[in-house]
Amino acid sequence: MHRFFISPQNIKENTVCIDQEEARHIEKVLRLTTGDIVVCFDGTGREYQVRLEGRENGILTGEIIHTGLRESEPALKLYLAQGIAKGEKMDTIIQKSVEIGVTAIYPVSCERSVVRLAGDKTEKKVHRWQTIAREACKQCRRNLIPEVMPVMNFTSLLEKIGDKPAIMLYENEDTNSLKALLQGEQFTGAKEIFILIGPEGGFSDSEVLAASRQGIVTASLGPRILRTETAGLVAASIILYEYGDLG
Repeated sequence: MHRFFISPQNIKENTVCIDQEEARHIEKVLRLTTGDIVVCFDGTGREYQVRLEGRENGILTGEIIHTGLRESEPALKLYLAQGIAKGEKMDTIIQKSVEIGVTAIYPVSCERSVVRLAGDKTEKKVHRWQTIAREACKQCRRNLIPEVMPVMNFTSLLEKIGDKPAIMLYENEDTNSLKALLQGEQFTGAKEIFILIGPEGGFSDSEVLAASRQGIVTASLGPRILRTETAGLVAASIILYEYGDLG
């Protein structure tokens, strides 16, 4: 059954008002019409079976015929702190990490980041990434849309993490594997974890040192060096597998 996003403010009692972008897709692309049943989700966890009613004052409406909660969220809250990557890599990272099951994404401007965002450009990028996250939820049947946070620098990220459990994936780590760390005492039974992924050039020595001083441990993903757009997805998959969500 086709899935569409509706803002909670567009739900009035048993009626939903579908925004113009989704309405065009329903009518022009899918050729659905009055009486057809679709699934709508509001981004807060609820989903609705909706019978299309047609347009009222130019707005496509539908009648809610069933309301439910779909349990598709991991028990572990997994936060991806991603060094901003260039080109379309960030789009891919956002899309795939949402599919895998991350709770939120923190875009981070690191010392070695190639991309430098500022002002209106930053806001437009974050808005685009949030839209990608929403579209990914439609495809993977998540009803709770992960939030893409405002772009922050590395110092602000460390302040945000505080004393929460966190792992920095670091290509020069030759002692701790991610799997071994997850099975150790520090992360056993954790309710939330931050994973830190560097940009194309990796984390700088000063960033690694600052993270270490805060108690953030470094880990390796194995003998091969992964691209930034691959590392976070692999790490998230391993973590959610170890915590019983994937596989």
